[in-house]
Amino acid sequence: MAGKVKNKVTTKAPTRQMWRRSVVVLVILILFCIGIIGKLSIIQIAQADFLREEAVKQQMRDSFISPKRGTIYDTNMTVLSLSATVWTVIMSPKDITDEGVRVKIADELSELLEVDRDKLYEKTLKVNSQYEVVKPKIEYPLAQTLSTWIQDNKLTGVFRIIEDYKRYYPLNNLASAVLGFTGTDNNGLYGLEAYYEKTLAGKPGRIVTAKNGWGDDMPNKLKFEKTVDAQDGNSLVLTIDSVVQYYAEKHLEIAVKETGCTNRGSVIVMEVDTGAIIAMATKGDFDPNEPMTITDPDDLTKIALLSGDERAAAVKKAREEQWVNKPISDFYEPGSVFKTFTAAMALEEGRIPDNWSYYCKGSIVAVPGTKKINCHKYGGHGSQNFSQVLSNSCNPAFVTVGLDLGRTLFYKYFTGFGFTDRTGIDMLSESKVTDLLFHDESELGPIQLAVSAFGQTFKVTPIQMITAMSAVANGGKLMQPYVVQQILDAQGNVISNTQPVVKRQVISESSAAKLNKMMADSVIGGGAKNSYIAGYRMAGKTGTSVKTDQKNTQGTDNVIASFSGFAPADDPKYAILVMLDEPQTAIRFGGTLAAPVAQKIFSEALPYLGVEPKYTEEEIAAMDRTTPSVKGKKVSVARTMLSNLNLQCHVVGNGDTVIKQVPDKGESIPRNGTVVLYTDETELSKTTVVPDFTGKTMSQANIAAANARINIQISGLGLESGEAKASKQSIEAGQQVPLGTVVKVDFVYEDQIR
Repeated sequence: MAGKVKNKVTTKAPTRQMWRRSVVVLVILILFCIGIIGKLSIIQIAQADFLREEAVKQQMRDSFISPKRGTIYDTNMTVLSLSATVWTVIMSPKDITDEGVRVKIADELSELLEVDRDKLYEKTLKVNSQYEVVKPKIEYPLAQTLSTWIQDNKLTGVFRIIEDYKRYYPLNNLASAVLGFTGTDNNGLYGLEAYYEKTLAGKPGRIVTAKNGWGDDMPNKLKFEKTVDAQDGNSLVLTIDSVVQYYAEKHLEIAVKETGCTNRGSVIVMEVDTGAIIAMATKGDFDPNEPMTITDPDDLTKIALLSGDERAAAVKKAREEQWVNKPISDFYEPGSVFKTFTAAMALEEGRIPDNWSYYCKGSIVAVPGTKKINCHKYGGHGSQNFSQVLSNSCNPAFVTVGLDLGRTLFYKYFTGFGFTDRTGIDMLSESKVTDLLFHDESELGPIQLAVSAFGQTFKVTPIQMITAMSAVANGGKLMQPYVVQQILDAQGNVISNTQPVVKRQVISESSAAKLNKMMADSVIGGGAKNSYIAGYRMAGKTGTSVKTDQKNTQGTDNVIASFSGFAPADDPKYAILVMLDEPQTAIRFGGTLAAPVAQKIFSEALPYLGVEPKYTEEEIAAMDRTTPSVKGKKVSVARTMLSNLNLQCHVVGNGDTVIKQVPDKGESIPRNGTVVLYTDETELSKTTVVPDFTGKTMSQANIAAANARINIQISGLGLESGEAKASKQSIEAGQQVPLGTVVKVDFVYEDQIR
């Protein structure tokens, strides 16, 4: 019998395919584990803070409390910018119960708050939101009305009226380019509001309320709420004096309009010993309460003719231009005002001995083979000492002085006076100074040096110029200009106080004193005499610089007419700079246009600032008188009283007692003026016609006034009146006025001195 064969169990070796599958599965498992571990790492480490915040958001209702922005004061604590309480309306769409309520809110509230109905309705549909701003910054009366509406409609759970703040500028346009403005969120967007944003803004507070899993507030017994109070911002006390600022803006605005300046104008007043800015004005300007409103009528006319993108671009450009703080942002060629500093260099380096003289032939050739550089006076000034050279603003003489100094010394003092760098004033938008604006030492060849010596072919900012002029006034010290004197906390405590900073000594006190006297002589009888103020011994220099890179609408060169100086010359306190950019008048010289503006500003500002006048005997003799009261007195007595004051009288009527006088008692009247004495009731209605004084000399104006039996009060004349002519009068020609009326007449010297 054949034996049974047992089945033999055999184990097959894994095939290559099986190994491959196993490896793939293992890799997948490993990658899956790595992915899980990586995701956990991301969640627990990288996203921990974010997820924690999201969890808190789901569990907490968080509302912000606006801080009160700090106030900006002038130097006398007059408020220039403040935040007043307003209210912002917040809606919680999640708490709106049905469609009918949504429609009611959209219909009625859009009308009450004057907001877009459709946009408000869209906000009511955001059912997952508990914080939708319906309208920001409403005033108190409207907030009261809204509160009543919310209660009447039982919507107290849907709306909140949150206290907020709105920025106000109570003096409107005053110092607007300095202050700047804020946006709707109360953040500073321009000017000091932006530069001192962190100081003024404060820190917002918060109200945090716990919510349940459905996003609703917790029940009263379990309610959790925490309030973090807002921290109000700090306040600024400026060096700006709002009264002097008003004087500066008033007279600058008149000048810009009367001269037709197409590129605005600017004024700066600085305290020379400290660098503190007392006034900084730009005209035209804007109202920071409505900064988006374009104020220039010419711009508005042009914009009205445009549409679409062109219109939008023009609006944007016009707004940005009116916001520019011209005194710190604009560059200009200083022209002859810069001769002050060329003179300072020469005096400091001992290049001007006491017997120095220069003969001006009317032109000079700085480098053989090049074009002549002309003097503004045809035929030249002839022989002059250095004081006369400065007063006459003689170009050939200053070319000679500049070449004598040489490039190294010229550049040394050019840098020393601060013309190669920003002043560092604590304001936004001081323009960056680059070497494209001036010639560095290596570029000062003979021609460049010759022309730079009288203020052309380079550019400066007004703030650079007045800072340098103050150094001449204060004995040679270049000061750091500033506009913020103090920072106060919310309780009014001083937390910082600005101290004057001397950057460097540029010239010696003795050189500065010599130059001051020369500049004062220029005001008394030289090229700057339109800035003369009796009793204050003004010192200054005029300038007229040509914009060689552009023409005006008449095809002639545009110019900048400027003046810079200080007073009193023998003890300087305040410096001033006036710049009129692109005047369109027939006569466009700095001495004719800008110097009178400085004279008018300082005539009001210096007495206000407490600078005591010191009159010469000649000035006292020429001063106006105050009309005494002679009404009710005998004519003979009145004659004697008026004669004792160097006043004339003209009697109208046959009576022997004065029943009326013109000018009335206490009014100002010129020396040797005529007081009209009425002695008869029937004569009281007598009048005369005001003459047209425009263009008349002093003597011609006096004759016309005498013939019309009126008085003229002179303004703008120095101690000599030779070539001065009347430019405007306080009462229009042709008007009927009582006999003896005083008409104020402004005179201007029409010197063609650049």
